[in-house]
Amino acid sequence: MHIYLSPHHDDVCFSVGHLASETGGALVNAFTQSVYVAARMDLPADPDARLAAITELRRQEDLRFCSAAGLTRHDLGLPEPPVLGLNPFDLTGLTEEVDRLSTKLIPCLLDLLPGGSDPQSAALYCPMGIGGHRNHLSMLLALRQAYEMLGRRCAVFLYEDLHYASDAGTRERGLALAAKVFTGFQLSPIVMALDATATERKMRWVGLYASQHAQPPRVTDFIPASGLSPGPHEIVWRVSWPQRS
Repeated sequence: MHIYLSPHHDDVCFSVGHLASETGGALVNAFTQSVYVAARMDLPADPDARLAAITELRRQEDLRFCSAAGLTRHDLGLPEPPVLGLNPFDLTGLTEEVDRLSTKLIPCLLDLLPGGSDPQSAALYCPMGIGGHRNHLSMLLALRQAYEMLGRRCAVFLYEDLHYASDAGTRERGLALAAKVFTGFQLSPIVMALDATATERKMRWVGLYASQHAQPPRVTDFIPASGLSPGPHEIVWRVSWPQRS
């Protein structure tokens, strides 16, 4: 069983869409009540109607990706920051958000992980929080709080958040923060190169989230600025206790 954690409806596709399509499994979206679109479109003026319309629009976009990639979907129904009148990069009250997320996320994961599962048969993928979006960070922190329990039932990986990780400076700051959150653990990168066919397919899937693109998506925005591969690639980091000598 492979489980992919997505703060919003597009994060898994943008960051590790190729990997997810190769492994299959479950996609868990957390903050799925939304009022944000980047594209120009006609939307209701009434706030409640706008919330309902955008939330459903984004759900339909995600359904198309999951159908194409062979993933099952689970939405936790939490509100994105703008729904609550918050700036997505304002970390005020983050601890409370982590607690609210954990209350829904951890039982969901325990239900999805098969009974008696272990790191040899199950894997969990979580965003690293690169870019500093509060929902990405709260998911990373919720995972860290539950790592000792979850790590006994599945292998744990952190994925580089795209498009944020396409900027070298933003990526380096995000990697440093993730390493700090997981102080005492070993983070080992796994780089997955995408050939021309895989790249074209992933970008077609990225384009399914049309509401989130003010301009046509560019391949360069969905490649980590890692220098670890000369072409398109995705990166996950295996979390493990350091081996004792």
